Amino acid sequence: MLKISPLFSGSKGNCTLIQSGSVNVLLDAGFGYRATIKALQSRSLSPKDIDAIVVSHEHTDHVGAIPMWTRQTPTPIYAPKLITDLIRQRVYFSEVYDIDGSFCIGDISVDIFQCSHDAACCFGYKFTCGDGAFASVTDTGIVTDELTRFLYPCQAVMLESNHDEDMLKRGEYSYALKQRILSACGHLSNAQAAEVLRRLTGGNVKTVVLAHLSENNNTHELAFNSAVAALASCGAVEGKDVCVYVADQYNNEVTICLD
Repeated sequence: MLKISPLFSGSKGNCTLIQSGSVNVLLDAGFGYRATIKALQSRSLSPKDIDAIVVSHEHTDHVGAIPMWTRQTPTPIYAPKLITDLIRQRVYFSEVYDIDGSFCIGDISVDIFQCSHDAACCFGYKFTCGDGAFASVTDTGIVTDELTRFLYPCQAVMLESNHDEDMLKRGEYSYALKQRILSACGHLSNAQAAEVLRRLTGGNVKTVVLAHLSENNNTHELAFNSAVAALASCGAVEGKDVCVYVADQYNNEVTICLD
């Protein structure tokens, strides 16, 4: 059994709660420490109930809360091997463990996906417990066959849908920043996320969480409509064949349960 609860998702910080029958794991801890504690309390959890924090990469919107967290609670941290030295510089009383392949946290097995992002190292992750599998891939700039294969076996996926290309190109960001976001080492657009969903249609995926939306270059409506249109183009009906949820930066109430 797996339960997945997006807590915070966006440019200001990211954090997802993943629970099995025996362990509670945070994927990233990039939003405010106090806000994260409050979100956990609303789910009847405290920091002491978290068995591990798994880090995708070293950017602040994914690790910003770790210094304060580890000063208060010595939760083990798992991070890509190439960035563990960077992470160790930010923690206080926690052990930091290298990730360079598949590993386990309690009854959850974890597989990795190498993202294309302008970080020292960035991983997407697949969490499997029993017959349930959930994958999260954000902060990657290209759609590949490898990405499709990684997501395809899962019943639920969290997929980046960062920006609407037209909004980004017309927006106030500098040319250099626009090019960075649009590059192969940037972020997936709504159109790219839609392409991934088309590739996944007809497989195991029944729940999609669109994540890491830009507050300046996207809207929930644009991301959702792009995903629904992609599913419809393959004969899939949102809400019947596949459920689509758009994760919010501040408030998320959905919990996905995989038996």
